Amino acid sequence: MNAPSPARFAVVHRLARRVRVVSPLLAKNPERCYILEILLRKRPEIRHVRAVPEIGSLALHYDPLRLPEEKLLATLDKLLANLDVKVPKAAAAEPVTGPAQECAVAVEGMTCASCALLVEMKLKQDPRVKKASVNYAAGTASVEGALGRDEVSAIVRRLGYTPQPMDTLAQRRLVVEHEREQLALARRRFNTATLLAVPVAALGMAMHRSRAMRLVEFALTTAVMFGPGAEIFRKARMLARQRAANMDSLIAMGAGAAYLYSLPGLFQRRHHVYFEAAASILAFVLLGRFLEERARGKAGEAIRKLIELQPETATLLRDGRELVVSIDQIVVGDMLRVRPGERIPADGEVVEGYSSVNEAMMTGESLPVEKAPGDPVIGGCLNGMGSFTLRVRAVGANSVLAGIVRLV
Repeated sequence: MNAPSPARFAVVHRLARRVRVVSPLLAKNPERCYILEILLRKRPEIRHVRAVPEIGSLALHYDPLRLPEEKLLATLDKLLANLDVKVPKAAAAEPVTGPAQECAVAVEGMTCASCALLVEMKLKQDPRVKKASVNYAAGTASVEGALGRDEVSAIVRRLGYTPQPMDTLAQRRLVVEHEREQLALARRRFNTATLLAVPVAALGMAMHRSRAMRLVEFALTTAVMFGPGAEIFRKARMLARQRAANMDSLIAMGAGAAYLYSLPGLFQRRHHVYFEAAASILAFVLLGRFLEERARGKAGEAIRKLIELQPETATLLRDGRELVVSIDQIVVGDMLRVRPGERIPADGEVVEGYSSVNEAMMTGESLPVEKAPGDPVIGGCLNGMGSFTLRVRAVGANSVLAGIVRLV
């Protein structure tokens, strides 16, 4: 190989399909690493990218038949050159004192891995955050630092995404229900965009110069942009206010440019119009998002089945009366009545009564387990023929079932 050595990094390890480099431009710079990851993952020849900002390391798994190593290194050098922009340093943030806490929120509205990286990057820029991780597949953000859920939600909301609490199983159930609504909404948006975009595409391929037909194209394309595609432009606008960008920004720029360029063609017949391009771009993007929402829904089926194991209500014993209350109103120390055939609402200890409980969800044992006063019971398990009273020992995120859901 007589290729010139790259100027902005050094190759420290190479295999047939893998190369690892170290660059001083990436050292101690997580934001630059995330941006570089986003740019490299756009290349189909690059299968996996892993950056370690602490040492400025970047590992790339690629296809040498489609992308030779010399071309890969040259591309990487050009990207690092574009990222090597001198930005005025902001004033050093004052150290934040306070107890560190962990919180997690569901992030709705992420449409690609770039969205997850953007949210994670913005969270890590906050001096109060020690660790932050955003899982695109699960649609969650986990943060450890000197800030609470409200502050984390505010950061996510400024980027144009919708945060939802998910500490308890009831809150997770609401998130799951909203995911189903999002799938139905994605289907409606795609169907509407397709019905409007197909006539526009047909008229565009006809290469006509009829003013009446152009007005029809304009009307249908406008309906697509301000109807099913309005959410894309809304997110792009909110990100632009934060001086950030993601895939929505590129889609908005492409469709918006084609739409605006075509407007003079309504009055000048010699001016070309590209309304079909704008409408088709939005329709295809909405198709991709519908298919993605459906795939994510199938992937989360196991979590939904676990969440459905917890009942939504419980029978609370208070002052000698039985009250049916929401599961969110149960606190540690409450006394609950469990009747035959009901699911146990919370983790606790039997204080009165005898029964057999099916604990197959926890142990896999098909035979019911006998329960007597003093024995522990686990929320979500199915009670047998007996009836008993239990004292609650754990609720919400501290329950066994919630821990299983977090692991899944």
